[in-house]
Amino acid sequence: MILRFTIFVALAILAIEAQKYPQTLDEQEQWKEFEEFLEWKKARQLGEIRSHEKRYKKPYYENRNVDKVYENNEQPNANPPPIDQAALMARYIVNQADWVSVATISTRKEIESYPAVTLVSYSDGELGNGSGIPYLYLTPLDFTAQDLAKDNRASLMMTLAQGSYCKSKEWDPMDPRCARILLSGKIKALRNDTSELDVAKRIFFNRHPKLVNMPPNHHFYFAKLKITTIAVLDTFGGPKYINVKDYLHPPVNNITEEFNRVFPLGSGVNDWQQEYTPVSNYLNPVVRTV
Repeated sequence: MILRFTIFVALAILAIEAQKYPQTLDEQEQWKEFEEFLEWKKARQLGEIRSHEKRYKKPYYENRNVDKVYENNEQPNANPPPIDQAALMARYIVNQADWVSVATISTRKEIESYPAVTLVSYSDGELGNGSGIPYLYLTPLDFTAQDLAKDNRASLMMTLAQGSYCKSKEWDPMDPRCARILLSGKIKALRNDTSELDVAKRIFFNRHPKLVNMPPNHHFYFAKLKITTIAVLDTFGGPKYINVKDYLHPPVNNITEEFNRVFPLGSGVNDWQQEYTPVSNYLNPVVRTV
């Protein structure tokens, strides 16, 4: 009798619980279907995005507004000169950079006679058509000009780490293959009564137009580096020392033909008087902002 009563109670409990579960199971089933719908929707959206990227994605260099499109991880026709043409490499680096680290002998009381470094904007000419001579825009209010007034010896360092080339190769700025150049010599102010001053103004402000309206009471002036020594590091094995004459006038059997092909020179001095038109950066077409 007790066993029958126990079975009856158990069945009654199961019957009561059975009335509760359909609602819960239905809700669980509906939630499961909703989750499956969300997963399907997410997968569909992801598939559409990937399909869109595959169809419309621009190559690496096109996204950087360069002149040509290069696919399949190919580098553009923008590589520096070969490492066996050191003079051409030196001219290339100087032409590509917009600013330079200038090392002088400090005149500041707290670090007098110590080496000191500042950053200075410069230009050697239009992109792809430089002269190799760095023209600087200096103010007596800056440490650099103050140091030069006492001792005009200086060293200038430029590097391809400024642009996109080394980054595209994933080279650290300290990597020897990320080419750099060290120019040493004396910095001299340009005289007001020379045509070279007009040339310096033109090529400098074409590269740095936002510096045109510097405060007059800062007394900015133009100067250039009279180069005495040149050292280039563009690969493993140590620096290469370049003769200044070869740098300014590359030897015919080594550099000149290639240099003229890559950096087409103007026909004469009068070309500097023409209205400025941007020159395509043949070797390393990157968009530059000042």
